[in-house]
Amino acid sequence: MQEVIDEDDELLKGLQAEWGAGIFDAVVTACKEMNEYNPIGGYVVNELWNFKENRKATLKEGVISYMNQTLVVKEGTPK
Repeated sequence: MQEVIDEDDELLKGLQAEWGAGIFDAVVTACKEMNEYNPIGGYVVNELWNFKENRKATLKEGVISYMNQTLVVKEGTPK
């Protein structure tokens, strides 16, 4: 079962009229992502994001990020 976002909904139209297309698109995207990850509960799931390329990060990027953060912490720890 797939939930469909009614972009002609009065609340969404009001949001777009008051705040513009950027905010409207962000809200619609957030609703779709919440439904994608948990269609029953509708709660937020954390996800690693590649902000430079504006997309979900790959597993490899996640591991590299984790390793870089771990090395920074270890290098900053007094010996």
